[in-house]
Formats: sequence, C-alpha cells, structure tokens
Amino acid sequence: MSKKTLAVSSSSGLRFDCAGCAIVRGNTGVPGGVIYDGNIAILAADPEVPIPGFLVVTSKRHVRSLSELSNEECHEIIDIIFHAEKALKSLGITEITLVQEERSSHLHFWIFPNYDWMTKKYGKGITYLRDISEYAKETSTDKDKILSIVEKVRDYFNDCGIKTEA
Repeated sequence: MSKKTLAVSSSSGLRFDCAGCAIVRGNTGVPGGVIYDGNIAILAADPEVPIPGFLVVTSKRHVRSLSELSNEECHEIIDIIFHAEKALKSLGITEITLVQEERSSHLHFWIFPNYDWMTKKYGKGITYLRDISEYAKETSTDKDKILSIVEKVRDYFNDCGIKTEA
C-alpha cells in the first residue's frame, strides 16, 4: 500500500506534506518562536490563527493518535498541556478548550483560550472554534499581544524549572 500525503498550504503560501512535521522541523515559523522544545513534543503559538494564548502542542513523531505513543511520550505531552494551561490561567485567561482530533495527519493538541468577545459573538463551546479562528484570521491586529503571551508562557516554564529546550 502506498503512503498518501496531503499538501498543506500555510497562510504564508508555503506548502508542506505535513504542517505538523514542518512546524517541528522549523520549516514554518511560529509567532515568538517555540516556547518549549522537549524530547517528545513542542509547544508554540498557533502559526495560522492569530489569537493571543492560542497554543499548540505538537508531537515530534509523525503519528495521528495519542494511542500510538508510548507512556513516556504521553506523560510529556500531558505535562506540557498542564503547564501551558497553568501559565495561561496565571495571565488571566479563565477558560480554555482542549482539542485533539484524529482527522489531522499529525498529532497535535489545541489549547484554545476563551475570551469574552468570543462568547459574545459566537457563544461557548467547541462548535464555534473554526468560526472564531476564521474571524481572527480576517480581523486580528493582536500580534504584539500574541508575542507578549508567548514570552510570558516561556517565562512561566522557566520559572517552574522546566527547561524550554531539549
């Protein structure tokens, strides 16, 4: 059976066989750079959706599902998610939505912050995440706030004694 690949286009117009692999390899930039670079996964701001505090944990291995990982790999990913959520909450983000779906060809988790404007415009719940993302792509001017949150999350990891590079 031959392996099929899907070419993914980024907002910058670059094309990759796998967006997750491109991010892990550093072939596509992420706002503010990688926040955490572990043995198993990385943490960074979403490279496509300009929402302050929208973070993505991406597996370094090209797998689709959490069930394909070893216990060690799962523990590191959950630890990253735990500390990223704590960091965001320390910055005043009171609610996040955690998403992982296997339709993607590369395992990643969205740590999606909820802001008042999102609830007012769309309501609450996972149903609205794509609409919110599209709206942010069309209207966001929050680049400085995105970079500020990236730096503060990185500082949080460092303050907790979590090395941010493998």
